[in-house]
Amino acid sequence: MAMATAVPRYTAAEVRRFPDDRLRYEVIRGDLVVSPAPGTRHQLAVVELVTALKAHVDARGLGIVLPGPFEVEFTGDSAVQPDVLVILTDRLHRLTDKRLNGAPSLGVEVVSYSNKRTDRLQKRQLYLEEGVPDYWIVDTELRHVERWRPGADTPEVLDRSLVWEPVVGVAPLTLDVQALFRELPHP
Repeated sequence: MAMATAVPRYTAAEVRRFPDDRLRYEVIRGDLVVSPAPGTRHQLAVVELVTALKAHVDARGLGIVLPGPFEVEFTGDSAVQPDVLVILTDRLHRLTDKRLNGAPSLGVEVVSYSNKRTDRLQKRQLYLEEGVPDYWIVDTELRHVERWRPGADTPEVLDRSLVWEPVVGVAPLTLDVQALFRELPHP
């Protein structure tokens, strides 16, 4: 007779006590997710996105843009570190020196080989269930952005431009997706 082995469950507080060993530790609904440090293409995409988003958000006084790793704690058993996050002014009260408590206004994950499944399934489900209004999965190999919004069964797949309008009545950001990927080395 086979014995069932219990899978350990973690809390955000437990994961924070892990050693700083250049690995990214996250917890999603109690499941531990460990990712190695990202590569060059990944980081270049993050820089391009932070630059474009920050210029837009700052020029309009909409809030702040942070590059990852920066912790977002949704619940006691769910804390992640998006590659890029935007916190609009209506959510800034949830920001502390150490983390954001609750959903950012925009969460962005740049897909790496080691985290494709996590970004597309676990994180997507978590972000949307916890009220993130816009979640982007940036795929540097396929050279497109998958945009998810609450209630959607499928993403918008954008390979030319992405229009982000976080505040109605404020000029939106139009991100040239082709230009974003033109700056990155090919896989």
